[in-house]
Amino acid sequence: MSHIMSGLLFNAAFGFYVIGLFHSGVAFLSKRDLFLRVATASVGVGFLFHTAFLVYRAIEMSYLPLGGLRESLALFAWTVSLCFLIAHWRYEVKALGLFLLPLVTVLMLGTVFIQTSPIPDALRNVWIYIHTTFMFLAYGMLVVTFFAGVLYLLQERELKSKKPKTFYHRLPSLGVLDDVFLRFLIWGFTFMTLGLLVGVIRAEQDWVQGWYQDPKVIAAAATWTIYLLLIYLRATAGWRGRRAAWLSLVGFASVLFTYLGASWLGGQHSF
Repeated sequence: MSHIMSGLLFNAAFGFYVIGLFHSGVAFLSKRDLFLRVATASVGVGFLFHTAFLVYRAIEMSYLPLGGLRESLALFAWTVSLCFLIAHWRYEVKALGLFLLPLVTVLMLGTVFIQTSPIPDALRNVWIYIHTTFMFLAYGMLVVTFFAGVLYLLQERELKSKKPKTFYHRLPSLGVLDDVFLRFLIWGFTFMTLGLLVGVIRAEQDWVQGWYQDPKVIAAAATWTIYLLLIYLRATAGWRGRRAAWLSLVGFASVLFTYLGASWLGGQHSF
């Protein structure tokens, strides 16, 4: 019975996300606010079902299911959905839905094809839950930063073109995109800093010596350094627009490697 309920919650969340993705695409192409409102409402309902699914799974398993790749994909999808809703509420950038919602759909599908892995007892700890949640909130916000940078580069190219294409008229101004970029960059970096700090404190308490040599720790530190450099260059050297967007692409590649690639090199992390 419990598996049926969790399955129903997951399917409901996935279904509403797909509806939101479809209407987001139609809204972008047609520029009709009705489709955008339907898309946003659908993603909002999907997010509520998604939240209920995560809570129900935690109750069902008697601990927060955040320690394996399958569970982390579900959490990643949840944070990206949350960031989409925040970005839409604050800026109403229609084009973000075309990038963020397919990612949510892919992440949700990934949970279907990946087996649940056993969670070591060492990871069933409140500090690990805080560390993981902070890190995935950071990842979700840096996803928005990445796509805002991509849209900035596209819009800049359109503005420099002698004959702007239809895509130009469906994107917000460079100023709006730069504001989205900066705000989500700052918040993403803040959550990453907090997540790494909690992880380091916990590692010092429980792990064997040499935890700092873990490939995922090294990759996370490198990613944090890239985004610190980006913030520093924006503040001191005026790195905005194209240069900041290109550096954010490097940072996002590092995020993906930290999340999906570093764990294959061994170490304490299961994903």
